Amino acid sequence: MSRSIAAVAVSMILSCPGFAQEAPPTAKKYSLAELVSLALKSTPLLSARDARVEGKRLSAAQARVWSGPSAGFLAGRTRQTSASGSRFELSVAQPIPLTGIPGLRGGLLDLESESGRVSRAAAEVFVTLTVAQGAYEYGAGRRKAAFAEKRRKRFELVSSYLAGRVFPTPQRKAESRIVANRVKNLIAEAIQSEAGYKASLERLRAYVPLDTGKYPDVEVPWLSGKRGLDEKEWLDRAVADNPELRVQRLAVKGAGLEKTLASREGLPDTALVASYEKGQADITGTDYGLGVSLSFPSWNRNRSGVKSAEQKKIAEERQLGFEEQKLKAELARALIEYEAARRTVLKYPQEMIAELDAQLQDADEGFRKGQLDLLTFLELDGSASETFGRAIDAQVELAAKAAELLAVTADKDALTKLASF
Repeated sequence: MSRSIAAVAVSMILSCPGFAQEAPPTAKKYSLAELVSLALKSTPLLSARDARVEGKRLSAAQARVWSGPSAGFLAGRTRQTSASGSRFELSVAQPIPLTGIPGLRGGLLDLESESGRVSRAAAEVFVTLTVAQGAYEYGAGRRKAAFAEKRRKRFELVSSYLAGRVFPTPQRKAESRIVANRVKNLIAEAIQSEAGYKASLERLRAYVPLDTGKYPDVEVPWLSGKRGLDEKEWLDRAVADNPELRVQRLAVKGAGLEKTLASREGLPDTALVASYEKGQADITGTDYGLGVSLSFPSWNRNRSGVKSAEQKKIAEERQLGFEEQKLKAELARALIEYEAARRTVLKYPQEMIAELDAQLQDADEGFRKGQLDLLTFLELDGSASETFGRAIDAQVELAAKAAELLAVTADKDALTKLASF
């Protein structure tokens, strides 16, 4: 039986290299925990934060060290009446910071070191959740690509159905055109799915040292969507543990220390001074002494500096208030979006994926036996594909919303808790 033009076109599309290309080479399998562990061990982001924290700690220790002593030596001549002779003088001064300025400066650097530790802990949670989100996106892309491949194989059945038939009626011609258009769309879907998971893997490589050119299997937990969240509980945790708020509280404390430091800088600096002097003219004379020297600052006792520090403290306190207000609003928004994502996931339980596959297998069998017409087969294929895509996208969306909430609280056990959502 002769082949129609539509059938030939469909067969050519199905056999084109861009559609029926071989799957990319695979690498080893990773669990989500293994992937995150590898990222935490290898990413230079965390080691950079560690170095900054250590640098601030050492700077704080050095800031508390007293200044070293200073020494002076003077030699010359001395004259008494008509006699003259040699003269020299030796002095030593040791600054004594009775105002406690070195300790205050060290305290400021301690706060910066503490702020660095908070940021470092937040960075570890950030890496964990970023890799987890990337893994969900990558896994979703792989599953979509595999599903598209199954659809391609089903359309080979349609192609064989069309290949041996002529479509003389408008109804048959319309059916052939529907199939041809569906195949084109399926090719585009396959291309986008493949590009999507490949791009997701490249984003993961920013944190995880994965082999180039290989596409590993990453097992991610299926999110059930059964965990509802209490707004007050999460708000209390966020206000207490949010890294940005903790850093801002340290900034307020630091502004208070800067005010104290500014007031101390208006006091005189003290130093312990010892001197020895010897001169020789008609008689030999020796002078020595021990005392305290005071180095007075400017006459206004750094009043403007103190007022400036006061304004900075006010600014930091008001910034803290704004950050808390902003956090509460963002958390309320995140909880609303999480709840919507959770309820969506509940509509697509994990066992539904197997049910969709069974439905399509039944449709294949019915179509082969002539018990299912072409348009019904195409409608079921499109409906199943849309449902599958929504189910997988719902997993990615819920993972993203849960990760956002865990990042707000900088939960150290973020990876374990993510799987419970």
